[in-house]
Amino acid sequence: MNVDPLNVRNGPGLTHAKIGQVHKDESYPVLNENSNWVEIQMDNQTGWVANWLVSITNSEVSQSSMKVSPNVNWLRVRDGASTSDSVIGHIHKSDQYKSTQTKGDWIQITFKDKQGWVHKDYVSMVKQASTSNVSSSGSQMGTITVQTPSLNVRSKGSLTSKVVGSVKDGEQYPYVQEKNGWYEIKLGNGKKGWVANWLVTTSQQSTQTENNQLSLLYNATNIRSGPSTDTSIVGRGSKGDAFDIIAHENDWYKIKFNNQTAYVADWIVTTSPTNIEQLSSKKGTLKNKTIVIDAGHGGRDVGTIGASGMYEKNLVIKTANKLKERFELAGADVIMTRANDAYVSLSARATVSNVKRADAFLSLHYNSFPQSPEAKGIGTFYYHDQHREFARTVQNAMVQSTGLNNRKAKFGDFHVIRENRQPALLLELGFLSNEQEEKLVKTPNYQENITKGIVQGVSEYFTR
Repeated sequence: MNVDPLNVRNGPGLTHAKIGQVHKDESYPVLNENSNWVEIQMDNQTGWVANWLVSITNSEVSQSSMKVSPNVNWLRVRDGASTSDSVIGHIHKSDQYKSTQTKGDWIQITFKDKQGWVHKDYVSMVKQASTSNVSSSGSQMGTITVQTPSLNVRSKGSLTSKVVGSVKDGEQYPYVQEKNGWYEIKLGNGKKGWVANWLVTTSQQSTQTENNQLSLLYNATNIRSGPSTDTSIVGRGSKGDAFDIIAHENDWYKIKFNNQTAYVADWIVTTSPTNIEQLSSKKGTLKNKTIVIDAGHGGRDVGTIGASGMYEKNLVIKTANKLKERFELAGADVIMTRANDAYVSLSARATVSNVKRADAFLSLHYNSFPQSPEAKGIGTFYYHDQHREFARTVQNAMVQSTGLNNRKAKFGDFHVIRENRQPALLLELGFLSNEQEEKLVKTPNYQENITKGIVQGVSEYFTR
C-alpha cells in the first residue's frame, strides 16, 4: 500500500461504505479489478481499494485463491514452462486445478499429485468465492461452479421465472440455500438469483455444516470406491442409513464406511433432518415412469468406427449403463434392449417399447462423418410430430449439460422411432469421426455430464 492508512470499501467506488482499513507495506491477494478499483482478500472478507493508491505485483496475486480451468479439451500439461519440455498429461475443459505459480506465459498447476505447466493462452483463472459474499438473509452453505457455457440466473427457482442475469462456465459463486432443485446464489454485484442445480457442481463449507452426517434416500444405494459411477461398488446401503461425512466435492460425498473411506453421490442423500420419506419421494421425479434405454448396435453390428479405431457399440453400452443408474436413482423403472455385447434387431427394439408401453424410449448412438472430420456436436431425432417438443427439451438439456455444439432436434426416419408408438427419440451423443470430440466423449467427465443432461431433459418434459 502506498498510503497509511488506506480505506477499504464494500464496493468499487468512493460512494460505497468503508468496511475497514489496511496499512502501508502490507500485501493482500488480488481477486478482481473494476475500472480504477481492486478487490482484495482480507482475512475472512473481501473489500475494494483504489488502484491509484496501491502497487500491484505478481507476488500480490493470490495463487492459493485461484484455480485454472482449461478453455480447450486435451490441453497439454508439460514438466516445464516451455513447448520444448515433455508432455506429462492432458486436462479438459471445465476441469479445475490449483494454480501454484507463474513464469512468463506459463502457469504451474497441481496435476495428479504432481506439478505441471500449461500455457496461459489456453486457460482461464477461476476466482474462489470468499465468505464475505454471504448474504444478510442467511449463511453461506457452500460454493457452486458453473458447468455450462452460459447459464441463466433467474428471479425464482423455476424455468418460467424472469431471467435476471447470466453466469459462465467455470465461474464460482456462493450459495445460501437450496430449494426444489435450485440454488440461490450471490452475484458479484451484490444481487441474488437462482440457478438450476443440474448445471452446476457444488462444494460445501465445512464450517457452516451443522450436521456432519448424511442419510441415504433410497434402498440398495451403491457405495463406491471413488467419486464416479465408473468406480467399483464396495457396498450398498438402505434408505435411512446414516454415515459420517469426511468431505464433499463435485457431486460426491466422501464418507466413513466399514472402517474405511468410500463415496456416495450427493443427489441420492440428504444432510437435512427432514423426513426421509418426504425427501425420497420428492427427489424421485420419475417415479413409476418406464424408460426403455436402447444401446444402439451390438454383437456383429459394431456401428461406426471412431478415429482411434474404437467401435461405437462399446461406448454406447457404457453410456447406457451409466444412464440406467441415473434414471433408477430418479425413481424410474428402466428396461434395456441390450445389457451386453449382443445383437438385437431393429424391430425387436421398437417392440420392447410398444409391449411395455414405455413412457419414453431413448436410442443411444454416437455419430460419424469421415468425409468432414471437423463435424461435431449433439443431435436429437424424432419421427412423430407429437414428440417434437420432447426432442427439443432433451436436446437443450444435453447441450446445456455438456457444452457441445447444438445440432438441434430434427425429424429423422429411423426404424426404432418410426415403428414406435411410445414417445421415442434417437440421440446422437457426439462425433467419433472427429478426433478431438472422440477423445472428449470417452472421458468420465463427459459421460457424467451427458447422462445428467438426458435425465434432466426427460424429467423436465414430464414435469411440465
